Amino acid sequence: MNAPTRLVLMLGLLCVGSALNGCSAADEDTTPIPTPPAKDPNAPCTVDQDCPDPSLFFCNTVASRCEPACRTREDCSALRRGPYSLNECDRNPLGCQCDTGKCVASLCWRDADCDKKVCRDGHCVEKESMAAAASCRVIPDFVIGTQGTRVRFDVAVSDAEGEPVVPAGGISWAAASEAVVREGLGTSTSVIFTLSAPAEAMDAVEVRVGNASCRARVTVLPVEVEAGQVRVVVTDELTGRPLPGTWVVVADEAGSATGSGVADAGGVAQVPASGVVSVTAFHADYGYLTLAHYDTASGSRDLSLPLRRNPLAAYGGTKGTFTNLPVSSNLHMGFAGMSLPGLGLDLTNEQILGPTKTVPLNMGGFSRDLSLPQGAFLALPSDSTPGSYAAPGVAGVCDASLAGDLNPEDALRAGACGTRTAWALAGDVPPTELPPSLFGPTVDIGQVLAQSIPLLRRFHSSVVRDVQFRLVPTPGAETGAPDFQDTAHYTALDHDFQQLPLGFQFAVRVPSLPRYRGAFLDGAFVLGGVDVPGQGVVPLGLGFAVNVAPADPNTDLQAGLPAPGLVSVRMAPAHHGLEGYPYRLLVFANANTSLNDASAGAASSVLVEPLPSLLFDPKGATPLSVAGSFLPVPEGARYNFDSAPNGGLAGRQFRFVSDPGLSGVSVLRVVLTNRVGRRWTVLLDPAHATTGFRLPVPPAPFEDRTYSGDVTGSRSQLLVQAISARAEDGGRLGPVALVESNDLHLGRLSDFIRAASLLDYRRPEVSWLVPEGDGLSVPRESTVRVRTTSFRIGSGPTDDGYVQLSFNGGAGCEGQTVRGDVDASQGRGEVDLRLPPGCSGLSLLVTATLVDPTGAPLRPPVFSSRRLNIP
Repeated sequence: MNAPTRLVLMLGLLCVGSALNGCSAADEDTTPIPTPPAKDPNAPCTVDQDCPDPSLFFCNTVASRCEPACRTREDCSALRRGPYSLNECDRNPLGCQCDTGKCVASLCWRDADCDKKVCRDGHCVEKESMAAAASCRVIPDFVIGTQGTRVRFDVAVSDAEGEPVVPAGGISWAAASEAVVREGLGTSTSVIFTLSAPAEAMDAVEVRVGNASCRARVTVLPVEVEAGQVRVVVTDELTGRPLPGTWVVVADEAGSATGSGVADAGGVAQVPASGVVSVTAFHADYGYLTLAHYDTASGSRDLSLPLRRNPLAAYGGTKGTFTNLPVSSNLHMGFAGMSLPGLGLDLTNEQILGPTKTVPLNMGGFSRDLSLPQGAFLALPSDSTPGSYAAPGVAGVCDASLAGDLNPEDALRAGACGTRTAWALAGDVPPTELPPSLFGPTVDIGQVLAQSIPLLRRFHSSVVRDVQFRLVPTPGAETGAPDFQDTAHYTALDHDFQQLPLGFQFAVRVPSLPRYRGAFLDGAFVLGGVDVPGQGVVPLGLGFAVNVAPADPNTDLQAGLPAPGLVSVRMAPAHHGLEGYPYRLLVFANANTSLNDASAGAASSVLVEPLPSLLFDPKGATPLSVAGSFLPVPEGARYNFDSAPNGGLAGRQFRFVSDPGLSGVSVLRVVLTNRVGRRWTVLLDPAHATTGFRLPVPPAPFEDRTYSGDVTGSRSQLLVQAISARAEDGGRLGPVALVESNDLHLGRLSDFIRAASLLDYRRPEVSWLVPEGDGLSVPRESTVRVRTTSFRIGSGPTDDGYVQLSFNGGAGCEGQTVRGDVDASQGRGEVDLRLPPGCSGLSLLVTATLVDPTGAPLRPPVFSSRRLNIP
């Protein structure tokens, strides 16, 4: 399961509850104004009939008092309620919605909702004077590009206290040098400049907002590239800074290096190249990046390779508590995080969720320990521990406002700081609404999620824009055992438990779900949010649906919605400084196959759409349709980790062994990750899917990240992403279009992604179950048991092979082998093997090895040994 999908699933699991019915804002009711009742609404009650009008009130039996109620939006109006009108509805220019039987003040989601006013924090208010603007930041603040490239710049504004300001005018962009030319009037929060004349790292773009002004630095390279060479610009993807010292290697189609060069102080390397080649950037502190099958004869030979830092090398973020918790006997729950650059597709679980913690849940005689990420909060009011959290963030830019002895430029170039938007979703949940499936001996994720959907109405959104934080080296990262527990350096930040409700409810029509291993994926998750320039996606709401009854192309019918395939979504509008940024909708389809099949990988597919509007339409009368369809899961890929031919593949070759049917895919990303989280990413055009590519051997002293890095030389984990990237005009964007230096920069890939799918192939492993440890005694001819993962047992065309036991020492054991080719555990990967007759001895070394269907050991070998006594 990829990191963004784990985030959405975690958010879903935190929302546990039973089904409740909602009210539609579109319902009409012409019931006349009620006559003044004889009953006092403040008098004690035991049933609804004790209230003045059961159609306008209900009896809260816990408090024994009448409370306003509704069935339609009209029930919230003064015209309908007469003397029982509600001030919170009458004073609100947008009125109220009938939300699950209660009148709730309507929220705005854009300035157009507010006539001559503006929409801020969900309410219509007067326009703010730009005199409040005290500082600003241009995004990006550092650009390297070629003459003729068009670059979009945005501005973020803050007041004297560092609080975000949303400009409503008073913006002026200008070219501060001849290196750039502005397009258009330049009076909005974003503008396009064209890089016009060669220049070296100079202040070239300027913006003024009220009393604030700020600039961006620009390096402009000439169009001409020396004949017989490729020019490669290597930068940090999240800061735009050059990466001097990066090795750039050009290799032929057999993977043999034909030329190399080292990036200079400006991040530029000139490397000899001709014909069809691969181009790879190697930097020890960053992920390696390879462009496969680049034709120098037809290309511009002007390439830009943005690299992402090694994800586990440093860590940091925010920490604090949830404040202003409601006074109730309910279960308080929430999850906090930081904005996700690049849609989160390149982030690890540690960068999104952080380490896990054990949280005890004790309720009504039921007790269970839950394993939750540090960003999660789950507690009863009786618990003495406050609602604390810790949320990891990703390195990026920072400025002098980050407290402490720190030079911002040095810190960001070292990956020691970042700026993101902090966010949280939190809710107050009655224990009576928790689903029964949560209290069983085992937790059925599908059942919990299916029964949890309505509880999203109880959740609120909290955001804090422009939060800066430090990152420090991760203890244990170099040994493959990173320790993220010490959060002393995290930025202190508290979240308001109820900052803004998820006041919009609507339905999203999910396209037909894709398949993995012949079965439809198990459910869909919808994440709604905004995309903050330079900081990433900020979740503001979600919805989820399961696909179990029946397991077909559509998600199951949800209560209150008219048809299968519709997912109910709850979402807050952009607020607290996020107003004006584009809304995004991410629709995930996810497979739970790996939960029940140890040989399966984590598979998912995602659609990325602009969100055109926010609606209050709980009954799904006008569902939002998602354009396009899910991409298929990229099954059938293989990589030969050995330098010699093996299994029908040439040395160090990747390819799909059959046509994967990746219609609509424009880019394949193949990612190899070693045991300390360092990556090697390859960009491949899907036209070459069945021929693949061959990787060069990294030059000394760079490690070969196709291997895990342990003492046995085992293979790295393998993940394949299929991406549909499209330009604004709908044109296909393949790897070459994204990497050649032009307007369509690979660092902006998230702006172009319309759909993506992935399959985490992981890596095959084998471990012992019985006996449990070394030095134990077992009877002769007894049965031992091992477990395999990411390895399909069998000899069929889709199987990986079987387990083979071999023996060293003892009497009657040498030279014998035992084959185990049956999974005896219904998908858990457990294999029973009977010791051979006549085999005995003390301290006998028994080795379980994974072999292919021909009986040849995998290369590199995958094995596990036990020292046994067989009397």
